[in-house]
Amino acid sequence: PTQNHRSTAMKLVKSTTAGLLSLGFAATNTLAFQPALTNLQRQTPHTTLSIPTSLDAVKDGQEVATIQILMSDTGGGHRASANALRDAFNVLHETEPNRFPLPIHCDIVDIYTDYGPFFPYNQYVPLYKIMAEYTFLWKWTYEIGATPIGMWLNDFFSELWCFDPFKECMSRDPLNPEKQSGERADLVVSVHPLCQALPLKILNSLDTNGASRKEGRTTPFVTVVTDLGGAHPTWFNAGVDKCFVPSTVLREAAMRRGVKDEQIVQYGLPIRRGF
Repeated sequence: PTQNHRSTAMKLVKSTTAGLLSLGFAATNTLAFQPALTNLQRQTPHTTLSIPTSLDAVKDGQEVATIQILMSDTGGGHRASANALRDAFNVLHETEPNRFPLPIHCDIVDIYTDYGPFFPYNQYVPLYKIMAEYTFLWKWTYEIGATPIGMWLNDFFSELWCFDPFKECMSRDPLNPEKQSGERADLVVSVHPLCQALPLKILNSLDTNGASRKEGRTTPFVTVVTDLGGAHPTWFNAGVDKCFVPSTVLREAAMRRGVKDEQIVQYGLPIRRGF
């Protein structure tokens, strides 16, 4: 992708952030796209959709809009939601090319496992499995981490130790993660409670060439809450562009954390087409 492409894609994604995510949910979670999906299924045997990916488009010389989805494999729901959104974005481009003219490529990354500098950050997945087995550890960690001092300590030490490695992650080329080409994702989506505060500071820094970690972000950032009836307060950050929640309970929880009503979109959970 060229610098001109990034500018074009940024305008596209910024102008359709809410619509893109809303339709992403619709393609996987409601009947809104059922006629289109049914039509596609009729064209392919065994109900398997054969959808060109954005990497195919790159090979053909087409421009591509890119989305980086931040998650951690602490439980299966975060990656499942990321995969559901990725698949929905592919469907959107194929079914509504006039509204979404560019193929959409998603770079899904377990930012803690892949970029955590050391224990405990790069060991969240095995630690989660231990806490799932010994539930008193889970309860203790969850409740301490939800207190003001617990959240402050998490933010402080995460920024101290993880800012630079996570910045490397968010600076990578979504189409070629091993390459530092100067190209970054046009939109960042978080599907994990610990992927709000620090990534937002990193985007502020990247978008201001290091001048500020507190303001100046121009890259769109969206949170998709994957919990249903209750959610850890770290899910909710007033600095996001949009916060997608699946229930009225979580809408109210987001507003208690300072997220404004116009930032919140209540739209269910992203689920894969098989459901």
